[in-house]
Amino acid sequence: MMKTLSFQDFASFHNANFRIAEAAGYEFTLAQLTDCSNAQLEQFSLIFTCPTTPWLPQGSYTFVHPDMGTVLLFLVPIGPVGKTMQYESVFSRFARNDNSTGSHLPA
Repeated sequence: MMKTLSFQDFASFHNANFRIAEAAGYEFTLAQLTDCSNAQLEQFSLIFTCPTTPWLPQGSYTFVHPDMGTVLLFLVPIGPVGKTMQYESVFSRFARNDNSTGSHLPA
């Protein structure tokens, strides 16, 4: 079973470089992490940057980092900024309640 990724899984990799398995020669930098979670929802986003060309289309890509291993992320190009292209991966799900009886819906 695949591990459910959390904001904490990425926090120590801010400004780290990731290789893209499906695209030889691509290296992305984890430039920004934003956590918007609350009591009901776990929500966070990751902004990656790389050179503006060639750019990758929206889709799922395998990110590889020597310390983190491999992670499959769905990326959306959100536009160029200066000499870099920005891509975003967004996570949004009901917050895990360790005291729950199986339901993750808010009471």
